[in-house]
Amino acid sequence: MKSSHCFFIIVLMTLATIALAQVREVSISYDGVPGYDSALGQVLEWSSQMEGPRIRSSEEPPDGLRLRWYGASGFELGDNKTTILIDPFVSRPPVSNPLAPLIIDTIAVDELILKPMGNRKADAILVSHSHADHVMDVPLVISRSTTADHRPLLVGDPNTVTLVESYHLSAETRLLEFDDGVVHYLIGQFGDFTVEAVRSLHPQYDFLPWRGPRGKIEGHPPFTGFDYLSYRDIAIAYIISYRGLKFVFCDGAVLQNLQAIGRADLLVLGIPVRENNTIAEALATLRPSFFIPTHYDDFFVPFHEMDQFDVTIDLTVFLPGENEKEITLHDFSRFGEFFEEFPGYIRKARSKLPTESQSFLDPRLRILKPLTYYSLESLILK
Repeated sequence: MKSSHCFFIIVLMTLATIALAQVREVSISYDGVPGYDSALGQVLEWSSQMEGPRIRSSEEPPDGLRLRWYGASGFELGDNKTTILIDPFVSRPPVSNPLAPLIIDTIAVDELILKPMGNRKADAILVSHSHADHVMDVPLVISRSTTADHRPLLVGDPNTVTLVESYHLSAETRLLEFDDGVVHYLIGQFGDFTVEAVRSLHPQYDFLPWRGPRGKIEGHPPFTGFDYLSYRDIAIAYIISYRGLKFVFCDGAVLQNLQAIGRADLLVLGIPVRENNTIAEALATLRPSFFIPTHYDDFFVPFHEMDQFDVTIDLTVFLPGENEKEITLHDFSRFGEFFEEFPGYIRKARSKLPTESQSFLDPRLRILKPLTYYSLESLILK
């Protein structure tokens, strides 16, 4: 076991060292993308020019409270002392053949996740569920964030923990099984951040009775796309409180156990496959000041290959074997439509509230550019 442990560490570190010697330029245009291009209507990206709290964006990490989107449902949330990662994923491999091994893009992980953090190490890594676009890069992030006197805490379901253990990493873990009716966990304190977790549900793909591959993760890396199985279709939503602010991160449009969450200031919600969703219910119960959609970008295309920011997610999966067939899902983010739908979600949410409370529900829709830091210091109640 010891030799196996050393082997996987050597492999990960060797790949990461190779990545250091290579640099990929990422230059993405947002022209013609709804919400980013003024020619197509209101620009909803958070900026210092917007009404309300002034939110400054930058390529370098600003002082104080900051938020950075990795694309898909990945985020960095932190301040000058503490860094929390949620679903860190930037490898973005094509998955047209679900039986082909998926290889961690060590260059992307180093350049896009680790290098911008500088000398800071991840204190906690929170994983919503164990599909590839949420957990694939986590083993390398853990390996690169672990030193003799620092080990990040990994939080996730049994499949997530099993997958990371298959790399023989000595990670601190907090296993969330949600057995015996448990729907809410207090994870702990990380600097000025308090982290909680609630049980939620992976949404089903629009018009398909399927929530993605599920089962028990077994075997050893490299894993194929169909080896990254969800645990009982559970998705974990995370509640992160910081100096009077409350963030809620949920990877999909189905957010459950809302009463266990309570009021929130910022709701970060995945919006693909939302034919069945709880967006209005979440708005009515959590009453957030800001709604930030996520997971709407084409996460099958690496950033260094993306000249134009792509918000159309088309997926064609080829299933080899005796009964060969293809399954195609067309534009299951429907990002442009979401802007038209959002006022309807607000109206529906208000209808669930007492008349005297309806006017107080006025969430502002904001979108982020990937790989960009947003300073949220102005949101903190001084």
